[in-house]
Amino acid sequence: MSRILIPMAALMLAGAAVTGGAAELRFAQSIAPPTRIPAPPRTDTIPGAPITTGEIPRDVRRAVVTDAAQRFRVNTNAVVLADAERVTWPDGALGCPDPGINYPQVQVAGFRVVARTLAGELLYHTDSLGHVVNCARPEPRD
Repeated sequence: MSRILIPMAALMLAGAAVTGGAAELRFAQSIAPPTRIPAPPRTDTIPGAPITTGEIPRDVRRAVVTDAAQRFRVNTNAVVLADAERVTWPDGALGCPDPGINYPQVQVAGFRVVARTLAGELLYHTDSLGHVVNCARPEPRD
């Protein structure tokens, strides 16, 4: 008899979630987060060619993962490189110039890489040697 009551109780809760009421709130809160998070918005207009993350040099991958792990305060194993593009940056600023700083005015081969963790994701600009820049600016404090 108890084998029948447990599945029936589950069906009744599912029905309550569809029809509304307090059970709907409990049901909605237990839904898992989405498995695909959209890529962060791009702030630059420099075109890139999509590549696999395996095509990024090891030193560049390691630099991105290390920086993302430090920023999110997670283990490096918790960082996933989600998207990558091969890019030629117009100068040494790697697409993220800081005001008042002079950068080498030469084209720089590099990558645009998205690092993702459960805590969020960051967009990185890199050169091909492992120098990484996160273009996000810190929020001003009052």
